[in-house]
Amino acid sequence: MYVDSNLNKLSEDWKDVDSVILFGVGFVSQICLHLFEKVDVRVAYVIDNDTTKQGTRWNGMLISSFDEVKDKIGNQKIVIMTAHTAYNEISQFLTEQGFVEHIDFCGIGQFICEWSWHAKGMNCLYHVDMTITTRCTFNCKHCNMFIPYYKQHSECSFEELKSNIDLLFSRVDYIVYLGLVGGEPTLNPALKDVLQYIGENYREKCGRIIYVINGSRVPSGDIFDVMKKYDIYLEISDYREFIPYHAKFEELIKKLEQHDIQYNVRHSQIWADFGFPTAPVKRNAEELREHLRCCHPEWNGLNDGKFYYCNISWSAEKSGHFKLRPEDYIVLKDINPNDKEACHKIVELSRGTSSFCRICGGCGSDNTNYVPVGEQL
Repeated sequence: MYVDSNLNKLSEDWKDVDSVILFGVGFVSQICLHLFEKVDVRVAYVIDNDTTKQGTRWNGMLISSFDEVKDKIGNQKIVIMTAHTAYNEISQFLTEQGFVEHIDFCGIGQFICEWSWHAKGMNCLYHVDMTITTRCTFNCKHCNMFIPYYKQHSECSFEELKSNIDLLFSRVDYIVYLGLVGGEPTLNPALKDVLQYIGENYREKCGRIIYVINGSRVPSGDIFDVMKKYDIYLEISDYREFIPYHAKFEELIKKLEQHDIQYNVRHSQIWADFGFPTAPVKRNAEELREHLRCCHPEWNGLNDGKFYYCNISWSAEKSGHFKLRPEDYIVLKDINPNDKEACHKIVELSRGTSSFCRICGGCGSDNTNYVPVGEQL
């Protein structure tokens, strides 16, 4: 691998854990509930620093402030149930309270990938995205998938998508968060069929199935029936402040409400310029090490029969402006699906990194080159 995997960070006593304390109550904790039940992990306490949540309940359990339970924590392990940006804030808070990362606490991605292997012999992944089309309805200058800069656009057929899914799920036991992304996924006519295929065959091996759109197109009505049947979630990026497509966006929301579909609208977003491909970052070895301490994207990639550490790195190569190294991905058919140890290489890469990190501005705290959201070329 390009650098060592970030697995095997947890102290030895994590292997015997069958009960944890959750820190942070949001969509991540709800998605992971299914896996916790599947592997018999009990939740001792639930903590959240948000005062509006304290005193309410999560899965029937009282949500407490840190101060309310700090004297009861003892040797119990804490799992931070947030995305990587909020993780840094909670990690710093716990460190200030005298707790040590990977000994007393860790992030949910680390817990899922590392603990499940050592304690249960399961190969679990936290977040995998599959790009089903590189065509889009917008032309965002700072698109984090570099769509406007592609030399040639393409989209996957249902058979290609089905093959990708089968290849991965025959080699891993569980994926917490499986996303279908683009481009604009609604441009691919295979969207409904692939959602149905995943739902029919692998719903019990996923915490959440989701696809991410920009709200500029309304999917066909029958796709809502599939979403309802298999509890599929929709994430909508809202660029109306920058791009005038209010009527179509509101039509979509109305349809979702009519069909009682679960969805989330990302209203406020902050974009940082990755630099690539017009002005790629140039890092020496020490600068790269420092960057990797800040940038830990959770989204792996599943494309072209291969598993990638970072879906963005796949898109950089697909655009025609970068060449990945062989250690940046795994050719899934080269791994024996009946060999658990061999399949664990997939999990190791999921917590690794990519040669693309050398030139990518990244999404960590070290990238403060903020740019307008949705600015069109």
